Amino acid sequence: MNEFLASLSKEDSLTYELSMLYKQWGYKEYRMAKFEEYSFYSDNRDFLSSKGILAFNNSDGRLMALKPDITLSIVKNAKLSGSLTKLYYNESVFRMTDSSMDYKEIKQTGVEILGSVDDYLVAEVLMLAAKSLKTIDKDFVLSISHMAFIPSLLSELEIGENAKKEIVDCVKSKNTHDLRTICEKCGVSGEKTELLASFAQISGKMDEAIPMLCALSCNDEMKKACSELEFICASLKKSPLADRLFIDLSVMNNIDYYNGIIFQGYVEKAPSAVLSGGRYDKLAGKLRENIQAIGFAVYLDNLNLYYKKKREYDSDILIVFDSAEQSVSLLSLVESFIEKGFSVRVEHSVPDGYRAKTTYMFENGALREVSSC
Repeated sequence: MNEFLASLSKEDSLTYELSMLYKQWGYKEYRMAKFEEYSFYSDNRDFLSSKGILAFNNSDGRLMALKPDITLSIVKNAKLSGSLTKLYYNESVFRMTDSSMDYKEIKQTGVEILGSVDDYLVAEVLMLAAKSLKTIDKDFVLSISHMAFIPSLLSELEIGENAKKEIVDCVKSKNTHDLRTICEKCGVSGEKTELLASFAQISGKMDEAIPMLCALSCNDEMKKACSELEFICASLKKSPLADRLFIDLSVMNNIDYYNGIIFQGYVEKAPSAVLSGGRYDKLAGKLRENIQAIGFAVYLDNLNLYYKKKREYDSDILIVFDSAEQSVSLLSLVESFIEKGFSVRVEHSVPDGYRAKTTYMFENGALREVSSC
């Protein structure tokens, strides 16, 4: 199995390994249609990370779209079972790139839980996110935040929506200088300004950062969030991956859709987040009644660029033959090698640049080794 995985691209091997991981934890595979009606995505455009939607007219005249998001489709279409539905997927989305403004196919794998989400399930999803990142690279970081802190504090401020968005941008970039300038300009009290600045700067391992958050919590929503984070920290504390989990309130998502825990995952070689997720009860409640939801996606499309595999050999065995008349028994020989687990290529001559562990000439109905290493 290890040899098989080693022969695959990083993207393909991860798809297989992550699928096995999610199955082990009891998640069922979910397959979805490639198309949805354009109006469905258009109505939820604010949730999409890319505003461009690739659309076309169906044969019946309906305007359809190649799906730009998987979460929306799952929440809308998944069959709910009892109080809890736990799914995983391997799918592609089609989004416009910021750099070229062209559409690109992006392969994702991930998990979603729909139903009654409690603190245990939040901890389970964070554990799976950490394990997913470790599958990519042992050098990883999972940055965890909670929507109860910055958004709830902003809701108390009597300032315009544009100013709130500017403050959120400052929090994301940890720019406390501009944050203080905006607050002063908008007449925010010094106490609330310093509280925002303090939250923006909190970053560290869970057991170190959570006490700081709890000490700064000033309303019931924040205090409830602290209790949730303390439960998660206690649940994950014994895991060997716990030291890779960090609290970082600069991780922010759309407050109209997300609530509770949100998170992003990073690996050493990739320049941006390769995993993103969180709790999105607000979105789920918009599409289906009386359900909560949490999940994450792993972005596989660029990992082949950052984790290039250098194969030592193109195949285990290369067999060269030059006479079709003498090749009657060749096929059975090839099959016998393959049944033993070897990879085999047959050619009339050695291809340029091809590397095989062992090369044979097939002559007079028999194999003669001509090179090996």
